[in-house]
Formats: sequence, C-alpha cells, structure tokens
Amino acid sequence: MVAKTLKSAPQFLKIFNHINHGREFAFSFNVADRCPVGCMCYWRAQERVKELSDEDVIHFFQDRKKEGKVLAVLVGGEPYVRRDLLPKLTPILPASWVVTSGTTPLLSLPNTTHFVSIDGGNAETHDRVRRMPGLYNRIVKNISDARKKGKFQCYIHSVLNKANFTQAYEIISTWHKNGLADGIVFSTMTPIREGGEDQLQLSENDRIWIIQELQRLKMFYGPFLLMTENMINRFHPDHTKMQTPETCGTARFVGSYDAAGERIAQCILSDKADCTSCGCYVTPFIDTLIEYDWKTILLGLKLVPNQ
Repeated sequence: MVAKTLKSAPQFLKIFNHINHGREFAFSFNVADRCPVGCMCYWRAQERVKELSDEDVIHFFQDRKKEGKVLAVLVGGEPYVRRDLLPKLTPILPASWVVTSGTTPLLSLPNTTHFVSIDGGNAETHDRVRRMPGLYNRIVKNISDARKKGKFQCYIHSVLNKANFTQAYEIISTWHKNGLADGIVFSTMTPIREGGEDQLQLSENDRIWIIQELQRLKMFYGPFLLMTENMINRFHPDHTKMQTPETCGTARFVGSYDAAGERIAQCILSDKADCTSCGCYVTPFIDTLIEYDWKTILLGLKLVPNQ
C-alpha cells in the first residue's frame, strides 16, 4: 500500500498545483453519444450530437494532455459502446476513470480505474431503475471475469434515489461480501430539468436520512466506503442550497465535453442540473480536497491509478 501511495503522489502534486493556480486539472468526455441501457439519466436529457471520429478523439485527448490535464473521466452514454477506442485513450493521460454501466465484458486498461454503476441492493431493484432486465447479473459476471484475469481496479458507484435509497446497507453489504470491488462510493440523485425522472427524486428528509445512514455505514465499513465523514455531510440540503457553479469544485476544476468535443455548460450534468440539490460524488470529493482535508487526500490516492 505504501508503494502504491508513493506512485500516486506525483499525480496529486500536479492536481494541487492546478488548484493553487485556479486551473482545471481534469476533464470529462462523453466517449459515445449512445447507450444500450434504458434509464432516463442526465445524459438522455441532453441533445444528441455527432460523435468525433476515433482519430479526432485521440487528438482531443492529446490536446488536453498538452494543456496539463492530469485526469480524464470517460463517460457517455456508455463508453464501452466504443470498446476498441478505449485502449487508445487511457494511455494518453496520467490517469483515467471509466464510468460504465457494466453491460459488456470489461477491459484491463492502462492508468485506469473503473467505476461501475449499481443502483440497487438486488437485481430486481437495479434492473427496474436501469430499465434493462438481466443487467445486474450480467454486471456481476463481467466484473468477476475481469478480476479473474488479473489486476483490475474497480469501484462501485451507486446513485441513491427514491426507489433504492433505503437499500444503501444492502448495496454496500453485498459488494463488501462478494469481494469483486475495491470499494464503493455513493451519490444522491441530482434533479435534472427537462428530461429527468421526477418519480425518483429525493425529498429533503430523504437526503438527511441518507447522510445519517452513510455516516453509520462509514463507521461499520471504514475504508471500503470511499467517502470521508466531511464528504458525506456535504450532501446535506443546508449545504447544497448555497451551492452555485461559481462555488462548485467540479464546475471550477473539471471541464466537461460532449461526444462532439463541445463544452458542456456548467458540468457533466449540464446546466439543466439543479446545483442547489446536487448529489454528485465528485463535488464533495473535490471541495474537501481543495481544503487539504488529509482524509480526502488519502482517499484520492486510492482512486488515482498508477502509471
């Protein structure tokens, strides 16, 4: 663990240098403007665009490297729709995160951490939220197969919403027991104007309950839950209601781009997202990182893959 931390440390020094100078240290890119899963996520609320060619995407990433970016977040749509392109992209930047619904066999990619979306404590809930029967069991198989082949850094990302938020314990317990992931992170569903799923929106009381539950789970599961106590508290409505794009660490330090290479307004969730009810995991991570919270720094060292 010490050796891994030392290898990751230079990337964090670069990140802090960018933050200290008010510069973006990362970018997100919609690798594909397509997705086989039927859920109505933030991406479906955006306009469809023409995807850049493979060659143009590679050039786009190389340009971001020249700008000094340290981290690339590969999203979509579903990034694995362009499966053959991924191995050409992840070596370019010092580190990459691939955020995937896990619908297809997963690749071991250089400099890469996978975040696999799980939205239920059981197959029935997850498949209902994702509107894709059989998806949960397919994800379990795909992660299991990838881990059997060797080193595969993988974390579970679960977005808590009205249909699943009371299953937070079941979600973390399942993935802690099966040993298929290195840890888990939680977001809460951010309201999206014009295209979001209103029936899945959380009330303020729901969000307060989630904070209390995650703090309880943190005490029990410790480092497997890759969120500090401070990060969890940032989900509180009293904090988020004061949040704006000008104060949000994600909006300030992570540029977001669609599959055509055009800038997405505000953040990956677009300007249709309600900042005052934001539940994105990345925001409290960056905001507490900016404050040099030592627990967040240690957490971040785990999330940044080694070159």
